[in-house]
Amino acid sequence: MEQDQLSSPVRVLDKAIKELIEVNYQLSYQELSALRELTETTQHFWEIDNRLRQSNPNPKLPRATLIEFIQLLRRGTITANPRPPYYLGKKPSYVTLATIFQYRSLKSCHRWQFWLDISSNLWEKGGASVLFCAPLFLREWSGRTLTPEDEFEADQARLQRILRDLLGRVKDKVILCHSDLSVKGTEQTGPLLTLVNGCEEI
Repeated sequence: MEQDQLSSPVRVLDKAIKELIEVNYQLSYQELSALRELTETTQHFWEIDNRLRQSNPNPKLPRATLIEFIQLLRRGTITANPRPPYYLGKKPSYVTLATIFQYRSLKSCHRWQFWLDISSNLWEKGGASVLFCAPLFLREWSGRTLTPEDEFEADQARLQRILRDLLGRVKDKVILCHSDLSVKGTEQTGPLLTLVNGCEEI
C-alpha cells in the first residue's frame, strides 16, 4: 500500500467495499449495515489515533497502527457490531460502549452502567445527536421565535427524560466517570456535576 493510502485507511476500506464487494456480490440489508458499521468503526479508530499522535513526540508508524487495528478486529476487541449474537442461549461477556442515543436505541438493560464524561455540557444536549433548530420541526411548536429560556427548559426536560430512561435500564449500580477539564482544556461545568460532588469516590 502507498503511504497516502496508509494515512487514510477509511478511504481505502470504502474503495475496497465498492470495487471488490458491492460489484461482485448482491448484499442483503444486514450485510450492508455491517459494512457501514465497520467503516464507522474504522473512522473512529483513526480519529483517536490522530489525536494521540498530536500529543506523542514519537508516534508509531502508520503501518504499525494498521497492523494493530487488524489484530484488534480479529480478536474481537474492536467490533462493528455493538450487539453480539448469543451462543447456545448464553450471554457472552462483553462491554457495550455507546453514546446516549445509541444506548437508548439499543433498548436493553445492564447490571452496571458507566456514565462517561458526566461533567460535560453535552449531557443536557442529549450528546451530539441534537440537530440544529430541531425544535422548529416539532408538532407542538407554536410558531414563535424560540428564546434562550425556551431552549433552557427544553434542555432540562430532555435531560430528565434521558436520566429516567438510563436509570430504568440499570439493575445494580451506576458508576460516574468525569474529568475536571474538557478536551479543549477548559473547566467542565455540566448540569450533572453536582452528582459527582455528592457521590462516593472509588
